[in-house]
Amino acid sequence: MRTALAGALAAVLVACAPSNPGVPATPIAPSSPAAEPTAVVTGPPTPSPIGKMASIPGATFRMGSEAGEPDEMPVHPAHVAPFEMDLTEVTVSQYGACVRAGACAPAAAVVRWPGVTGEDEQISKDMCNENRPDRQDHAINCVDWSMADAYCRWAGKRLPTEEEWEYAACGGDCSAAIQNKVGRAAMRGAARWPFTSRVASSWPGPFGLYDMAGNVWEWTASAYCPYDHPGCGDTRRVVRGGSWSMVDYLFVRLTDRSPSDPATRNTNLGFRCARSPAP
Repeated sequence: MRTALAGALAAVLVACAPSNPGVPATPIAPSSPAAEPTAVVTGPPTPSPIGKMASIPGATFRMGSEAGEPDEMPVHPAHVAPFEMDLTEVTVSQYGACVRAGACAPAAAVVRWPGVTGEDEQISKDMCNENRPDRQDHAINCVDWSMADAYCRWAGKRLPTEEEWEYAACGGDCSAAIQNKVGRAAMRGAARWPFTSRVASSWPGPFGLYDMAGNVWEWTASAYCPYDHPGCGDTRRVVRGGSWSMVDYLFVRLTDRSPSDPATRNTNLGFRCARSPAP
């Protein structure tokens, strides 16, 4: 499972990074986030995108990739009805409001997935955002599929389907050139962080959505089935978008798919919500 293995591998890389950084073959996060440059604000403050949604028109588009992994094939026409989608991943603060309302279980303090070891838990112990005061505007992580689903329902929304997620990310154009550019840019951003970053830290996509590549993998509502066999019965869920912990930009492409057991809680796994417009 890429979501589990990548999280553990990245944590090991962070812990074992040499004191002389040099130019590593793969991005290795520093022991602490690099200082951000101070911006000179000359106009009115930019409204925060947190809590806002984009209205996305219905469309039929070419889904999948001819140059990716086998599970991204075959490229096929997919249709989405008009929908709305969160501009950002759900934050620690937003999720905490659901917990305080009694509608959501508290996010985990340790990782969990089938086969998780004590070493995995120890490596990741400081990477679950929980209700950390210094990460209120970070993406919530260490939440399983049912917890993500419960939050979206509490907010009057739902988890997006895999088709909605890909169309929202690509705007109908997931060509290899665009994906490679997006993946490389996401990895350059991820190399500054040893864990999640604030939401909306990346550029917005074609519909104004942030962090569709990198930061955290995102749960979808869809079962992990081949495109040409959608009723396969697999109980795992598709997660999309790659994360801060990936060590290869090819896994931060917008058509890349990864299966995840619904009970998985990982430091590199979060979500955003979607909503069907009112009739």
